[in-house]
Amino acid sequence: MSAELIESTGLVAGFLTTLAYVPQVLKVWRSRTARDISLVMFLLMNIGIALWLIYGLLIGSPGLIAANLVTLCLTAAVLAAKLKFDRPFDRPGRPQD
Repeated sequence: MSAELIESTGLVAGFLTTLAYVPQVLKVWRSRTARDISLVMFLLMNIGIALWLIYGLLIGSPGLIAANLVTLCLTAAVLAAKLKFDRPFDRPGRPQD
């Protein structure tokens, strides 16, 4: 398999998995609620994506770098919405996840 085909496959995969976050970002910011979004999951996701970005930088993979840079921005937007719109003191008695 050629290096170009391998890199193209990575770029398409990165584009599609990154694009998958766009509807969630739009929904959370339009509705001004992230009540059903797991805080722990998005914290872990952001850390994992940041590590993938670092890995991509270390090995010099344009596909990994581009996909994870954009994905990190999108998941960080959901995390920011979760922290901004769904504060624990806004909903007494409901534990945060």
